[in-house]
Amino acid sequence: MSVPRYPGLSEEEQDQESYGVVETMDPELYRAAVEGDILEFARAMENCTMDRHDNLLASCVQLGPQQNTVLHIAASFGHHEIVKLICKDIPYLVVEKDSRGDTALHVAARSGDIVLVRILLDTDFKGSLGEVNEEGNTALHEALRYNHEDIARILIENNLNMIYSDNKEGESLLYLAAEAGYPSVIRLLMDNPVGNYIGQDKLKNKSPVHAAIKRRNIGVLELLWKRHGSSFQKRCAEGRNPLHYAAYIGYAEGVSFILNKFYAFAYSRDKDGFFPIHLAASQGHTGIVQLMLKKRPDSRELLTLQQQNILHIAAKSGKCSAFYCMLKMPELEKLINARDENGNTPLHVATISGQPKTVSALVWDERVSLDLENNEGQTALDISEEHMKQDMASFHKRLTWLALRVAGAPRAEIADISRSANSVLGGQPTTENCRDKVNVTLLVASFVATVTFAAGLTMPGGYRNSDPNQGMANMLTEVKFQEFVIFDSLALYSSVIVAVMLIWAQLGDRNSMHVTLKSALPLLGISLVMMLLAFMAGVYLVVSKLSWLAKVVLFLGSTFVTVIFLLFLPLCFLGSLKNRICRHFSYYAFCFMLYALGSYTENEAEAY
Repeated sequence: MSVPRYPGLSEEEQDQESYGVVETMDPELYRAAVEGDILEFARAMENCTMDRHDNLLASCVQLGPQQNTVLHIAASFGHHEIVKLICKDIPYLVVEKDSRGDTALHVAARSGDIVLVRILLDTDFKGSLGEVNEEGNTALHEALRYNHEDIARILIENNLNMIYSDNKEGESLLYLAAEAGYPSVIRLLMDNPVGNYIGQDKLKNKSPVHAAIKRRNIGVLELLWKRHGSSFQKRCAEGRNPLHYAAYIGYAEGVSFILNKFYAFAYSRDKDGFFPIHLAASQGHTGIVQLMLKKRPDSRELLTLQQQNILHIAAKSGKCSAFYCMLKMPELEKLINARDENGNTPLHVATISGQPKTVSALVWDERVSLDLENNEGQTALDISEEHMKQDMASFHKRLTWLALRVAGAPRAEIADISRSANSVLGGQPTTENCRDKVNVTLLVASFVATVTFAAGLTMPGGYRNSDPNQGMANMLTEVKFQEFVIFDSLALYSSVIVAVMLIWAQLGDRNSMHVTLKSALPLLGISLVMMLLAFMAGVYLVVSKLSWLAKVVLFLGSTFVTVIFLLFLPLCFLGSLKNRICRHFSYYAFCFMLYALGSYTENEAEAY
């Protein structure tokens, strides 16, 4: 004979519930439970009892929209007196669940209300300790997940032999306690004679050791080693052991502890073929790399499945500051020109990854061999020029190419003649791509010509309106006026010449457009600089009576003319500079571009 879920309900009402047709909660009862007015609650219960044929239980098993009872509601709002009344008169509700599978004890444990937890545990229904919700969490899981240590201790002490399983995310109680950083809770769990605190599914559940490392809690880590050392052998889904985790997040104390206890972890690969030292290098944790090299010097020889060493990995990551530090480590000097399975050195790898600052650090290091070729017979410059042939090559890859060019990086001896003709705009562009560049340059030249022409006819200070010398400029004898005229004229003439050259270029083939464009860019740069100088001279002339303002105009003008010059210089000359002195001069322009355009911004390490 089956026992009805609600003994106080009539058969008709239980049939309605079985079909999902249940009454909503009485408004007065719901309001009283929310507001915590015990008198109103008792009165509402009494009214419900009269409507429910004098059955006290029936008055309180009404469910809200979330299938929650009045006990759930009172517990969620922390109304202790109402909870006491319900637990005294209707203790069955302690084990009732809402739509998420939560009992009132789940609600209390999640909120961190110790008094409420004790009230619920004082009933005869302590079986609610083992009830799980839709996420597979018991009340103890919830207390640990929400960092309520005292409540977790109370729940454990109420049933030291409780059998707990993992939740649906594979989190065991020990994992949650380690993640929260509660050594006292861990000890209580480990003292459980049932011994199932680790978790039932050894392949699915998460490692408490990894949780302790994630929280950087050395005390918990030491306790786990002392009480349950075998848990250190557990790997995650990516095949990573505890040392992988500690190295990845840069947890030096954890790395040192694990290496002292079980150094073999340093020589274990994850599923991607990375050793712990590779993960440290990929995240730019130079302190971890140094620590591991100090404790296990031969770890510098460890290679990934692609035969890449830690410098290969660091060069690929883009953590430039860390890479600089690693280049200075004497232990890694032998790795600077080492090759991977494809014959790529760290310089090749940084070039492929489009890391201009890393490439710049390498090409100016005298220990780096710039002429080394990979298995395909390509130097780093060859690889970069292959990238530049793409119509939509990223700006980082363009800067990478510039870094190699300003350092005088060579091509392979078998380089094609076509590659030697590459311009700073990148490789041999297609006809359509080259035509687009011609059109853009022509538009800029036309703009400069228009502006300077208008400025030439609107002289600063105006013109004389009376004889003698009618129509002559008023400030003709001023030095700054003469500078204005010269700069404006140079800007106009050079921009017109550029426009004519590009008009001719559009009538020719791709090669003629390419050559003309290469010649026109320096001239366009001159016209832009002259236009700025003309503006500076003209404005200075009309404000010269106010000394401080005139000085500000000169300072701002000089500063921004220099900036424009440095930005435009690589577009005009860096691709063809061969003289070492000129390359050093161009190097500073290149560095300025990196800083100005944000290429020095390093990627942040991802949270593990």
